[in-house]
Amino acid sequence: MDELEEQILQLVKEACCHPRGSKERNKKLNEIIWLLQQSGRLLRSAGIPDAEDALQQTWLYFCRNLCETTTAKHPFDPEKNSIITWVNVYLRYRLKDCRIKAIEKEYWTAKPIVDINGQLVDPVDFIPARPEPPPILEEIRQWLEQEGTLLRSIHVRDRPDIHCQILIERRLPPETSWEVLSKEFGVAIATLSSFYQRECFPRLLNFGKSQGYL
Repeated sequence: MDELEEQILQLVKEACCHPRGSKERNKKLNEIIWLLQQSGRLLRSAGIPDAEDALQQTWLYFCRNLCETTTAKHPFDPEKNSIITWVNVYLRYRLKDCRIKAIEKEYWTAKPIVDINGQLVDPVDFIPARPEPPPILEEIRQWLEQEGTLLRSIHVRDRPDIHCQILIERRLPPETSWEVLSKEFGVAIATLSSFYQRECFPRLLNFGKSQGYL
């Protein structure tokens, strides 16, 4: 075990001494994530479409299963693997998912063909135009304004500036990436993504159902 792994393992022990969701544990988790990102030992994702999503899923998995098992089949065991190996195993599968999705998208994307006159024809031109989409985005924005007081009261621990209203708004099309939001708020991607999935998205989903969109 090298110096970096020893440092990370010590942080793991310190993180797991604190209750799940506590400020102390989250601080240690963020330190570990930062060290892993700076180590240069994570699987490379350059050129892989949606690789950022794969990494976000990995950090969410990491935070949920490092100290206690919630979604993992194989939780972290320092006696069997280093923390870097454990993270990379999960990340490899998520990157593989991204590659498969990219291949499927490429396969099903209509490509121009040459007609009998030798002219390029885009098959998409023959697809009937869809009816005007419902103004769901405008309705969501109105909902965000109407329920602003409530949504602003639901925020990341000790960060009242990072609340459901602003995260839902920033993730609407054209969405702001988690990486940009992480830098803007100075909070780890895993923390933002986990909070959004746990507190914000369910409320957005319920609104969509109430309006008959889902």
